[in-house]
Amino acid sequence: AAVAVQSPPQVSVASPMVMLNSPCSASRPSFVAPSRSPAGVAVPAARVARPSVVVAPLPKEEMTAWLSAARNFNMNSDFDVAPLLADRRRSIQEVVDVMKVNSGGKGTIQALGDKIVLSKLLENLGIPQMPVLFSTYSKVEQQEVDSLVASWKKDEDFDVVIKPTHLSSAAGAIFMCKSKWEKDGWNAQKLKEHMETYLQKKASESESEALKSLVPGFVVQPRYRSSVGFNFPLELRVVTLWGKARVGIWWWGRHTDPKGRRSTWFVRKPAKSGELSEDDDWEVIHEHRGGNRGFEVSLKLFKEAMPVMCRAAEAIATAVGAPFLRSDFFVGDSRWGVRLNEVAYGSGVDYRRKEKNSKQSKGGSWRGLVDDGPAIAEILQEGFKVCQRQPPADFLRTLGAKNAIYEARGRMAQLPSRAPPSEPRMRIEAVPPHQRLQLLPEDAVREMIGRYEGPENILSQTGKVQASSCETQPAPDLSSAWPYAHPPAGYAPPSTRVVAPTYHGPARLAQPAQPLQASPSVPVAALVSALARPASKVYTAAVQVPAVPAVPASPWAVQHRMLRPMVVA
Repeated sequence: AAVAVQSPPQVSVASPMVMLNSPCSASRPSFVAPSRSPAGVAVPAARVARPSVVVAPLPKEEMTAWLSAARNFNMNSDFDVAPLLADRRRSIQEVVDVMKVNSGGKGTIQALGDKIVLSKLLENLGIPQMPVLFSTYSKVEQQEVDSLVASWKKDEDFDVVIKPTHLSSAAGAIFMCKSKWEKDGWNAQKLKEHMETYLQKKASESESEALKSLVPGFVVQPRYRSSVGFNFPLELRVVTLWGKARVGIWWWGRHTDPKGRRSTWFVRKPAKSGELSEDDDWEVIHEHRGGNRGFEVSLKLFKEAMPVMCRAAEAIATAVGAPFLRSDFFVGDSRWGVRLNEVAYGSGVDYRRKEKNSKQSKGGSWRGLVDDGPAIAEILQEGFKVCQRQPPADFLRTLGAKNAIYEARGRMAQLPSRAPPSEPRMRIEAVPPHQRLQLLPEDAVREMIGRYEGPENILSQTGKVQASSCETQPAPDLSSAWPYAHPPAGYAPPSTRVVAPTYHGPARLAQPAQPLQASPSVPVAALVSALARPASKVYTAAVQVPAVPAVPASPWAVQHRMLRPMVVA
């Protein structure tokens, strides 16, 4: 939703410091429009800030390094939203909303959203990506589909993904292999009908104006299969600011989502304070607890490929002049190596980093992480003040585009009676390799494609991880840690009495709570689960541990005198 105003929008927002799981009002603040602003500018509807972790200011030397990157960056004017952000400090969600609402009619942003056009642009940049086996706009020719299906009949092991180019969130996308094709009774006619169905669908209203204006299309590409047995490929989202990678995100959802604790951030760690360089390292932070071999191997695969993915992401951002860009990469397939999947303008996911008070457990999970969103928003707003600007044609021309216009402009394009375009106006011609913009060196291209060749890589050392090893097991193992780590042979401790405390809030448990009996032969997790209702409350149970001087208590029993429900994902 958007409204046109004659002055800069003012959006009421919550306090910058909000604790996790704090209540959030459902009311929708309204705009207050003061004087002095560009006329007829589209601004996003107000949004209530969602609950977040504690915010911490960005160190001065780090801000200096990022502003230095902005000064040296040539920005494509299609991405210039500085006038809409100049009135005051904005949250990251406000910045993203402003970008999305004002992306309509911007040829570069539309080209990045169109998977067919993007594939041609990045082919001219030399970025390794999944090849396109079939593509079409607006309509599907039966003869072309018949030819595609005929090629599959010759390939006994075909494995592809079929997806729309104008939709998001995997709408209309299907994985297809020989067994599924035969089992579900697919044929060329059924495939054509599936494509035609989704060619009629439009992008969600919550998407950017650029995405909503794309010409409908379909592509077929080989399926990328990672070595770790999750139900989807391993994909890392690399976020660049002013042409420099800031963070890589393995996104599982927000903290409150069922498996949101698996979300992991690979945060840039400068080798020298106040500078960004190729020698910088990447620090892995997450809040995942428990044992999960698939999770652990995935982190190693991401960390190993992080340097070359960042070089490719920085090359893409620089080539198109985008100050804030997300490039998504697949990792873990021995056949394809590391490949670019897609590019997104901005990103509304959560951002995290650690600070001096953050603590890491022996299992690798972190406590006390801070929200990096405000820092990213500040880097963008301050960077707009010092960066250089160039017209879109200067960037697109070097990538093979014959013009910088994606769709027809002018009043005729807005008439309801006008039929939608059958294909984009932007034409992309192949650029010979020796004439390409060499932002990604040839050695980096070879490294991406051949990442898993030879024995000296994580994939060769770990092999495939089955799906059964990708489910998180609780940690610590309470059953083996209570109450003694290594009891002597023949020792049988007396029963331990666990009593649920009286809860004085709303009636959720029967009052008074009934005593529960526990012993080393009774699973502690079952008792804790019985006590921890409702899930939004944390109950504790006092444990009476018998004193046996000859047997030392385990570290877990010493440190945790109270039992607490543990969340795993």
